[in-house]
Amino acid sequence: MRFLGASGGQGRRLIMLAAAGILAAGLTACSSDDEEAFGTPFTQALYKDYSDLAGQAASLPAEEAEAGFFDWLDPFSSSSSSSDLLSEAFTTKADLANSGTEPELEAASNPAQTTLRARLERALAAGKDQFPEQASRAQADYDCWVLYGTVPAAAAASQTCKTALDASLVRLETAARPASAPAPAPAPAPAPVSTAPVAPASAPAASSNFSVYFDFDSWTLKAEQLKVLDDVIATARTGGQANINIVGHTDTSGASDYNQRLSVRRANVVVEALVQMGARRAALHASGVGETDLAVQTEDGVKEAQNRRTVISLQP
Repeated sequence: MRFLGASGGQGRRLIMLAAAGILAAGLTACSSDDEEAFGTPFTQALYKDYSDLAGQAASLPAEEAEAGFFDWLDPFSSSSSSSDLLSEAFTTKADLANSGTEPELEAASNPAQTTLRARLERALAAGKDQFPEQASRAQADYDCWVLYGTVPAAAAASQTCKTALDASLVRLETAARPASAPAPAPAPAPAPVSTAPVAPASAPAASSNFSVYFDFDSWTLKAEQLKVLDDVIATARTGGQANINIVGHTDTSGASDYNQRLSVRRANVVVEALVQMGARRAALHASGVGETDLAVQTEDGVKEAQNRRTVISLQP
């Protein structure tokens, strides 16, 4: 099995990162414990985010690399699995950030990555000083997407990172965009004074149920669904809901046992996206019910878009 697909370019990149990590570790070791943290708020935020990614990568199922494939690149490397190498790559970036160095964005390998990398570079230049945490989150999501994408066994994790990047990049771009001063509104005419008693107005209750929808036979979140998940996070914070139930559903097309597994995947991808967007994993409760709870009642074997969904419910 070849670990990195069609070429060893990313393997060379991981080895270069490891060498840079040794240098960063040496620089850090030369400092005393009494010195202040290196770098800027941006690099300190990067250190935290990359450290989190290193821990997540280490927990991935180990996929053995091809025997001897990395030996000629780094004869001192003892890593033999994709999870080890990914964890080391993120750890190296964390060490660089901890030493005060901004880790370089991963190189793009396809047009989609090239486009998003260029957008991210512009957003980082405009916002990393004022909005270090948003900038760090977007950079970590991009590198997570690219590096996980080099490992076939981590395709689902790569897609989760891409989903998170779609949201974090927009947040950074929005935060860094200069605000334009609104034109002064004309003064309103004075309203006539009424002596009749006025009943106090009550604000409409915010919805505690949300749904995101999927393409046929897919558990990939589309970009337009991220706004729904943003609303989930905002509503939970505003209303103080401490628990979020996430239930995956399918339509009746296909075998029922396959649909059960598909519904669980749809629930889990929403969980990962919400965690990336700031939700506590312990507050999320995911399950799948397959084709047993339809939004639109159909006969067996019917493709119905309204049934291909995950329902998110907020509870105290």
